Amino acid sequence: MAQRIGEILFQAGGIMTLIGLILVRYPNAFSWFGRLPGDFMTETVIAPISSMLAISVGLSVLSWILRALLRLIR
Repeated sequence: MAQRIGEILFQAGGIMTLIGLILVRYPNAFSWFGRLPGDFMTETVIAPISSMLAISVGLSVLSWILRALLRLIR
C-alpha cells in the first residue's frame, strides 16, 4: 500500500514538474485553456468544461505511460 502511494506521489510530482518546465519555457503554452468550444463563460460564471476534459484525458494518458515505464523498470 505504501509503495502504491509513493508511485502516485512520484507521478504527480513528475507531472507538476513537466508543466512547470513547459510554462517557464513557453509562457503562453496554455493560453487555449478556457477557450475551447464547449467552455462556458458569462460575466459571473466561468465553466471550462471542454478544457477540463482535455486536461483529464491528457493526464490519464500521461499517467498510463508513466505506469508502463515504471513496470518496465522493475
